[in-house]
Amino acid sequence: MKSQSSQRSHSNQRRASPSLSTWVQIHRKTALQSWQRLLKTPASSFATVFVIAVGLLLPALLYGVSANLSSVLDNLNGTAQISLFMDNGSTASELRRLSEDLLSDHAISSVALISSEQALEEFSAATGLSDLSQQLSDNPLPATIVVTPVNADPESVATLAARLEGTSHVELVRVDSQWIQRLAAASQLVAVSGQILTIVVVLGLFFIVGNTIRLAIENRRDEITVVKLVGGTDAFAARPFLYSGMYYGLGGGMLATVLQFAIFIGFNSALQDLLQLYESNFHLQGFGFTSSAALVLGGGAIGWLGAVLASFRQIAAISP
Repeated sequence: MKSQSSQRSHSNQRRASPSLSTWVQIHRKTALQSWQRLLKTPASSFATVFVIAVGLLLPALLYGVSANLSSVLDNLNGTAQISLFMDNGSTASELRRLSEDLLSDHAISSVALISSEQALEEFSAATGLSDLSQQLSDNPLPATIVVTPVNADPESVATLAARLEGTSHVELVRVDSQWIQRLAAASQLVAVSGQILTIVVVLGLFFIVGNTIRLAIENRRDEITVVKLVGGTDAFAARPFLYSGMYYGLGGGMLATVLQFAIFIGFNSALQDLLQLYESNFHLQGFGFTSSAALVLGGGAIGWLGAVLASFRQIAAISP
């Protein structure tokens, strides 16, 4: 019994192998024919690929901008500072005592005391007015204590700043990370805009690919009719158009990747001139391998699905 069962199993495998081999050969032949058919109309094929590439490029650029903003924010984590501007009546001993008290606070990482004289010297050096202290009868700049929090997240910094406002001899509290919070809000806005734009673009690309495939089906209506007359199924008749849609999407994704790299390289070159004025070593980052592959494969998936949605309905309506 076991030997008969084994023989039947081997027999089934032998029968299945030719079927799988035939299936692969049919798809390979169909894929090649679809590719050759696109090459026969290079202008119209490239026009479709270019439109898809532009559609994919827009959300890709927003994604790249969002990723670069996130990178900047990650590098700025831990740089939040709180400046305590002291009243003019504070003595040097009171300022030192207050600095020591603040340093013992578990929520504070470091404390830097800047006297009013030191603040005036730094301002004079920054503005190039070396004789400013001699021209002024009184120093208008207050002493400042710069506090670095242990936890740099916006909520913790705001809580600490509110607590420090009630400290004696403190006239004004300024959180130096407010601009970072604005940058984080801008990054979030770009990310959400990219997600919304991606949905709109995908729907638009479905329409573009679908319209292109419908025109191709209409041009080959007689061929499809013959296929159905000899017993071909709708799936068999639609197979070449599915490959065409996938090729359109893959080509659009590849072109969008190339355009994205070119735009980031060109913009980064112009941006470096500005960043050098601020002594920044930041560089724009384009797509990595994973993101580029996702863009290309995503374009192929959009093209294939758009072809599916367009071809089966129209082919089913063709009567032999």
